[in-house]
Amino acid sequence: MDNDLGSAQTVTQVLRFDKIARERLSSPDTLFANTGRRLYVIGDIDGGFRPRSNPYDMYKFGAPDPNDPLAGKLQGVWAQPVKGLDAYGYCLELDGQPWELVSAERFTQTFASVEFVFQRADLRCTRHDFVPLDLPVLFSALTIENLTSADVHVRVAFWARFDLQDAWFTSLAERRNQGQTVAVEDGCLVARAEVLPEVWSTAITGLQPADEIRLLEGGSGELVYDLLLATGGQAELVFCTAVVSCGESAVEILRQALPRHLELLREKQACYQDRVLAAPRLVSPDPLWNEAFTLALANIQMMETEQDNLGCYFYAGLEMFPFWFSGDAYSLVGELVGGWVGSALNHMEIGMRYQQQGRIPHQVSPSGRLLFPGNALETPLWVASIWEAYRWTGDRDFLARLYPTALRGLLEYTLGTIDTDGDGYASGPGAVEREMMGEEKLDTAAQTWLALKCLAEMAQIMEDFTEAQRSLDLADKIAANFEEDWWDPTAGTYAMSLDQHNRRHSVPHWAIVVPVHLCLASPEHAAATFELLRVQYLNRWGLKHTVGDDERVWTLPTAVLSRAAFRYGQLALGFEMLGHIAETLQHGPVGMFHELIPQGACFVQLWSAATYIRGVVEDLFGITVRADLDEIRIQPALPAGWRGARLERLSFGDHVVDVEIGSGGNVSLRHTSGLRGLRVVCGARVASLLAGETWSI
Repeated sequence: MDNDLGSAQTVTQVLRFDKIARERLSSPDTLFANTGRRLYVIGDIDGGFRPRSNPYDMYKFGAPDPNDPLAGKLQGVWAQPVKGLDAYGYCLELDGQPWELVSAERFTQTFASVEFVFQRADLRCTRHDFVPLDLPVLFSALTIENLTSADVHVRVAFWARFDLQDAWFTSLAERRNQGQTVAVEDGCLVARAEVLPEVWSTAITGLQPADEIRLLEGGSGELVYDLLLATGGQAELVFCTAVVSCGESAVEILRQALPRHLELLREKQACYQDRVLAAPRLVSPDPLWNEAFTLALANIQMMETEQDNLGCYFYAGLEMFPFWFSGDAYSLVGELVGGWVGSALNHMEIGMRYQQQGRIPHQVSPSGRLLFPGNALETPLWVASIWEAYRWTGDRDFLARLYPTALRGLLEYTLGTIDTDGDGYASGPGAVEREMMGEEKLDTAAQTWLALKCLAEMAQIMEDFTEAQRSLDLADKIAANFEEDWWDPTAGTYAMSLDQHNRRHSVPHWAIVVPVHLCLASPEHAAATFELLRVQYLNRWGLKHTVGDDERVWTLPTAVLSRAAFRYGQLALGFEMLGHIAETLQHGPVGMFHELIPQGACFVQLWSAATYIRGVVEDLFGITVRADLDEIRIQPALPAGWRGARLERLSFGDHVVDVEIGSGGNVSLRHTSGLRGLRVVCGARVASLLAGETWSI
């Protein structure tokens, strides 16, 4: 139906959220998404659904996979681990002439819903779509307004193209589904999968009974309505799509959801209003930074998902990575700051549930299938993140559940099974691989050191003092040898890998900054690395991925550099890199933090939003919390151009605080609420505050 998309050259793209109002002209093929925990829709802002593919895979390091079963199929309606619709839309007939609604003049994103405005002469159509929070359904409503001075007869068809696809790397049956059977059942369009038809289906119906329901070629169907619009009058049609893959009745879900469509919309609006806007708020002299902080929270809410076999957790990104991903340990603090404590902790627990002899997985499908075992980096990254979670929540039960796996994963798997020569450096892939690299990777080695220090802290809490000392001794051993083993004086920075003979192999890859990011680098070598980065690795948008090869800028490496710079006193550089992450908001889909800067790859990426939040809280405001100790430390690093800044409603453990930094660096903290007293440390000054008390320096 939408193969011949509209001819509009640009679409006015609008963002309306809280007090944020943004507007810009954009290409009609700009992507949009609306998401709930059980379903999401991906399409284009002009109302179309152009074919979308993954431009790279995990086997070929950048090249597309010619055998990708989902090539050209990432758009549409997904209720992971299955797809329900390839596309949907409206076609009007006026005086015998068709009007396909695929050339929107205006698109509005509110996060709770999206809206498209189409106009032809004196007839205006507004399409309003939203996905409820916790149901596998999509609502689409069309309002038609007659702006003429005469009555108008309009024939309206809501059409849908079914495409029941299995997700990547998984299938409900023993083989991937290859098609569907479409029929009319009880006033609904119903498509059943060729495999497991009694389990997997998609159904569509309207709030108002259709005048006609028709089956079309290519697995499509439409509901048709004949309307007479009086002068100055309007009509609204509401449609609901349900996608199920666990034996429920899609038709029954429709019947239950349709009468509640306004209630479900209000519920979702309230979620964004009450949860996102009740989360911490940044108040600074720069409104773009303030808005970016709020939008980052909204992006995290977009990525929250729920599966029966996994619980609540977060997708890595859309449209290409709707998976549980171990690398989203980088997102943990941002999630906790935003108040998604249950989902964030469960995200960590999924890693434990799918570990293999201590090896934390790389990726898990929404179906619950383990897709890829973890690389060498991921177990130490996960272990260190457990400590981050404990610092922010003080949840000892959580720590007790994950501690045995952390112990086994780091000491038996990372420093046993895959540390074949016993030098403290595990062998195997790191974050990103390149040719001509040795088996032992820089980022894994540095992350292992940090994980050992974190494991020692956890062992102390668990009163496992022998393992605490063992972990510290192993960390000290790595630190003692690290500079001699990894520093490459010829390259002027750290080597990216060591081979089996401990020979260094340097690659101009962004991960040279990881030892600096983790505070393992010596001051002299950190300074040299910063200088090299400024000369060779930075461009207009941030930190290049690989100099001379892939010079695109990704948000995660740029966030890593930002944190490294703050930690070594390079405050202007840290602030600049953190700001680059928010620059993605000025490009592509409105309101979205993308995976690349300024845009590219996933158009909404979890760790982009989450690392921005973490950077503001822990680096810009210099906040370190220990919820278990009822303690907060503050060492602000605001830019010279800011007269001050305030962070409101920051929550950790049982405590909520407001933190204000004045123009002269003076600090004021109000302990808004808390069950116990709060210890506040700022430089050499220490205070203890009860709930309701304020301390100023």
